[in-house]
Amino acid sequence: MFGLEFFIALRYLQGKRKTAFISTITYISFIGITLGVAVLVIVMSVMNGFETEVRTRFISNDSHIRVRSFNDRPFVYDSDLINMLSSDSLIAGHSPFVESYGMIKGDYTEGALVRGVDKGTISSISLLNDQMIAGELDFENSKSGLPGIILGKGMADKTASIIGNELFIISPAISSTFSQPPVMKFEVTGIFETGLAEVDGGLAYISLESAQRLFKMPDKVNGVYVVLNSIEDTDKVKIRLNEELEYPKNAVSWKDMHKNLYAWMEIEKMMMGTILSLIVIIAAFNILSSLIMIVMEKKQEVGILLAMGATKSSIMRIFMIQGMIIGVLGTVFGIIIGLIVSLIQLKYKLVSLPGDIYFINAMPIKINVNDIIIVGSVSLVLTFLSTIYPSRQAGRLAPAQIIRDE
Repeated sequence: MFGLEFFIALRYLQGKRKTAFISTITYISFIGITLGVAVLVIVMSVMNGFETEVRTRFISNDSHIRVRSFNDRPFVYDSDLINMLSSDSLIAGHSPFVESYGMIKGDYTEGALVRGVDKGTISSISLLNDQMIAGELDFENSKSGLPGIILGKGMADKTASIIGNELFIISPAISSTFSQPPVMKFEVTGIFETGLAEVDGGLAYISLESAQRLFKMPDKVNGVYVVLNSIEDTDKVKIRLNEELEYPKNAVSWKDMHKNLYAWMEIEKMMMGTILSLIVIIAAFNILSSLIMIVMEKKQEVGILLAMGATKSSIMRIFMIQGMIIGVLGTVFGIIIGLIVSLIQLKYKLVSLPGDIYFINAMPIKINVNDIIIVGSVSLVLTFLSTIYPSRQAGRLAPAQIIRDE
């Protein structure tokens, strides 16, 4: 019986000359579903791409998780902590750091976040080495014999610094009211650029030993960078570390450190998906209107089918199948078109962005299978809902009344 219902539904989709207008609305419904789904797939892929790019660039100069002390008090990076982090199979690497604000004085003076890192481990967990645009990631082999400093491009511009320039860092670590703040002299050995103005314009790297001396933290650190094999394990590892770490140490994730940014990206993605879903909703209403007109136009055929023994549920299924054919084909074609456009952009970078404004030179793309499943499911659900009313109206038609009226 289902085969007969499917056959009749297909025949009803094939418009005759006198029902050309209804067929046109059917085609518009199909095109609407296709375009709506395609646009949703493309936009969600672009949003995922931007989210991944921003997240990667922040994490490249930070980490998935930080182990720190409450109120950022210094603590000892001892063997117990090292062994605990090294024994976790989900952790790819870790590196201690010292971090504090200070004044960098070159030709101009600027406030900066000064970060002391261990060169032996930072290269294995950070993309800093790949972000160098001048000089090298080196804190020791300066020409003048001074300790080296790596500046962000924005910070180098603010202080008018180039490779080989000598700078002073003034530390806020004052031991008493009348004492002078500690000052150390450095040579610029490298300049890096992440593309994020917040990072490039306010961050400088020095060696861990220099930072401990400058900020008066002998043999202590402010925290430990922890990088994972997969970012998906962030919450799991964070919970595990907090269970194992002794007070006052605790673990915070990149989501905790960038709450506003993360919340903004999630809200923007949700709102864009909701707004663009209106295209699919409009197409679903087109399916609803076209099915209503088809039911009105096919009254005589429905009456004959009922008189021949067709049940009301069969009549309902005929029109439901007709609407679902439009929805399923539109959804499938929309997903295919969306994926093709996304893959073309991913490979050929056809849509470019001005590099002096954005931190990337092409529209980023990341295809998420879960998003595609959600888009396809929403489209099919809306299509199914749009078939219920006209199908029920068709099933309620009385055969005798229909034949007499016709």
